[in-house]
Formats: sequence, C-alpha cells, structure tokens
Amino acid sequence: MEYWVLTRLGREAIPLLHEAGRDEEANILELVDRATGVTVEQVAYAMRLDNSTARHKLRSLSVNRWVWRKITKATPF
Repeated sequence: MEYWVLTRLGREAIPLLHEAGRDEEANILELVDRATGVTVEQVAYAMRLDNSTARHKLRSLSVNRWVWRKITKATPF
C-alpha cells in the first residue's frame, strides 16, 4: 500500500503557496498534514479530482520535496 506524508518543507510551504495564489496545491498539503498521510484515492475524493490527476499532483509535490511517498506491506481493505 502506498501513501503520502508531509515533510517539514511542505509544512513551511503551505502559507507561501496561499500567498502566491497556488491554493489547490496548498489545500492538498493541508489535507496530507491533517490526515497524517493519505492515499491517492483519498486526495482524489477530497479534492474532487480523478485518480490520475491526484497522483500527478502528488508526484509534482514530491519533486519539490513537500510530500514523501511511503510504501508499506499493509493491504487496503
């Protein structure tokens, strides 16, 4: 199972993204912070996106080192 967690840099970037008008990215980071780790499906549902768009946005946030992908051996129900 793969899920995404917020990094320290991501936590610091949230207010800067709001100031820059990049609210969608800031909202995704806030969601990841509140949930202490989310799956792609949870982001897609909460932000009203399709799964491929949510995965693309999480990967772009990962490139900036704002989120980190964590893989576990647990399986989703």
